[in-house]
Amino acid sequence: MTRLESFYRDSERVEPYKPHRVGVGVKLDANENLFLPKEFMQNIIAEAAGGCDPRLYPRVETAALKEALGDALEVQPGQLVVASGGDQVIDLLVSSMLGAGDDVVAVSPTFSMYPRFAAMRRLRYRPVELSPGFALDPARVLEAVSPETGMMVLCNPNNPTGNQFKMEAVLDLVEDFKGPVLVDEAYAEYGEYSLVGEAACRENLLVLRTFSKAYGLAGMRLGYAVTNTRLAQTLNERYLPPFPVSSLSLWAGVNVLRNRDRVEAAVRETKEERTRLMDALNGLPGVQAFPSATNFVLYDTEKPYKEVYDGLKRHGVLVRSIGKVLEYDGCLRVTVAPREEATEFLVALREVMK
Repeated sequence: MTRLESFYRDSERVEPYKPHRVGVGVKLDANENLFLPKEFMQNIIAEAAGGCDPRLYPRVETAALKEALGDALEVQPGQLVVASGGDQVIDLLVSSMLGAGDDVVAVSPTFSMYPRFAAMRRLRYRPVELSPGFALDPARVLEAVSPETGMMVLCNPNNPTGNQFKMEAVLDLVEDFKGPVLVDEAYAEYGEYSLVGEAACRENLLVLRTFSKAYGLAGMRLGYAVTNTRLAQTLNERYLPPFPVSSLSLWAGVNVLRNRDRVEAAVRETKEERTRLMDALNGLPGVQAFPSATNFVLYDTEKPYKEVYDGLKRHGVLVRSIGKVLEYDGCLRVTVAPREEATEFLVALREVMK
């Protein structure tokens, strides 16, 4: 077998990532922030473009973003690792801290990129299902740990279930597992608490955050991790590629942090519309919506979920097809949207569920 033939064979272990479909009227499948006006965000980008010289590699931009993030999160800039989206943070941690054959124990269901990166890096991926009610049982997760377990992963708030676990349960895992624990807080702005304040005093905790959700910069690919200063310094100096983020994205991050009042107002509006959306979904016959601490809602349908998904698409509405989640066989996920888009979705769903 040639080297390329071996490569193609080995690549079959990695599930292809299916990009979002376009060409629909209402796109509610990717948990993007639709509450920050497009024009406002374009002004953020235009201002960022005016502040950087694209001929030069980033110089002061990374430090400026870390300073702004440090002020916003009340952490030290030296605790931050900035990368090109949360996906690069995940790949950085997996590639630098784990070796071929190591285990990754992950709470399941979870963000699809975790099993994908594990497969790419030839790691053993060991999912541990949540308890009924989407609850986190630390003892159950710890039972899956073996001498080969090199990392533990959980999303909190969780994707795709949408709920936020009890803080005590998450901290129990951080305390009882001696290896690195990655807590993915991509949706933390929509939840009740964050663990970034715990990162400085814990040697094994890494908190992943992103600008793609609450801060409305999904297209700019900007993410970061918060951890203790020793671990952050090691990752930054020895494993992070040079200049991983463009000057434009870095300045965009700085500028949107300067407008945190607009972001916080959009988060409040999202939460209000989330409540309205959940109530409306639970008022539809054959639909059950689950509590959410994110900018999306997971819901189960009595009709086959693929039929519901296709029916919504015919009505010009795109949601995320999830399928089986624990004891629920037909789940879909919808982004919380402003009133007009949400109403279009609900009207379409009502028709499909008839």
